[in-house]
Amino acid sequence: MDVLDKRGGIPLVSRAARGDSLLASHDAGSLAERLVAAGGAPSAARSAAARIVRHAFFRDLAEVPWGPDVFAGLGIGAWAHASLAALDPAPALALHERAPAEDGTIRLLFRARDGALVESVLIPGPGRTTLCISSQVGCARACAFCETGRLGLERQLSTGEIIDQVRLARALWNEAGGAPPLSNLVFMGMGEPFDNLPEVLRALRLLTDDRAFAFAPSRVTVSTVGVADKLPAFFAGTRAELAVSLNAPDDERRRAIMPINARFPLAALRDAILAALPHGRRVLFEYVLFDRWNDAPEDADLLAAYVRGIRCRVNVIPCNPGPDPALRPPAPERLDAFVARLSSHGVTTLVRRPRGRDVGGACGQLAGARRAERERSGVPEGA
Repeated sequence: MDVLDKRGGIPLVSRAARGDSLLASHDAGSLAERLVAAGGAPSAARSAAARIVRHAFFRDLAEVPWGPDVFAGLGIGAWAHASLAALDPAPALALHERAPAEDGTIRLLFRARDGALVESVLIPGPGRTTLCISSQVGCARACAFCETGRLGLERQLSTGEIIDQVRLARALWNEAGGAPPLSNLVFMGMGEPFDNLPEVLRALRLLTDDRAFAFAPSRVTVSTVGVADKLPAFFAGTRAELAVSLNAPDDERRRAIMPINARFPLAALRDAILAALPHGRRVLFEYVLFDRWNDAPEDADLLAAYVRGIRCRVNVIPCNPGPDPALRPPAPERLDAFVARLSSHGVTTLVRRPRGRDVGGACGQLAGARRAERERSGVPEGA
């Protein structure tokens, strides 16, 4: 049976998406556990799991060779063959749409086996290419500036579906001769990663495993709206980077656009970050800038005071067109003045320029293009 969301009976993980039968839903640790359960000694199980992970994920393969003959060729004993053969090596996602933007960004729409649609974004830049990936179908957090939040939460993504966004996008990029190579990942697509943290953490272990995808943890960033009680579990489970979406310098304004602030006000969020942040680690604070709403010089002063004492950077993001037409990007001079004021306080400040906006692939826009298409075709929302 499906796992249901007790708040509204929403299927969070469908039968088709549940990841235990997917090879891509297993990191080396969970594969070893599976093989121990099949009767293998722990050391033999760990060795077999390491060989499978390297075989399946280290290279770009349209189809992963699979079966007893393959396992034997990898030096894996017959005791493990039945358990491994029961895993499905095929991707759980299929490319449904490829939407290139004028700036070289590519929005990718994937269809899952149960028909769910998931978006990722390939973002080439000087010296690196980044993939923005999703952790849920929809999102329950309902931020006012985010198209995905208007969908509500349809269901969680399995580890395999998270991984398959990466392996399919990497294969597409490499086949096209894309450059620079894919080297960075950001969990900033559809969904709140901390609301699907067990699956996200398992995906992170596989993505940063040198025997598999071999992404450097410092080049993988997970963004949260500020689910403060999940911070200790996040830092205990991964060395990936953390990004926290602030978007307002006080509780009143933040609560107006981010419902999470009612549960975790800014002071509580700050205390939780300071308590959980490991020594030597830093936080990327994201601050979406809205014209004449949170972009005054005084707002920069408040933001600087908030982040003082936290090892961090602040990423200032001019907002993109979204579900609320009243939230508009600031004029260039107001953006520049805000950044200059924040920097004057000694805060390391970066500006994230819009990428992929013309195809609905920019920050806050994922799922927006699909909704607009539905509206043009006259399909009711939720049908």
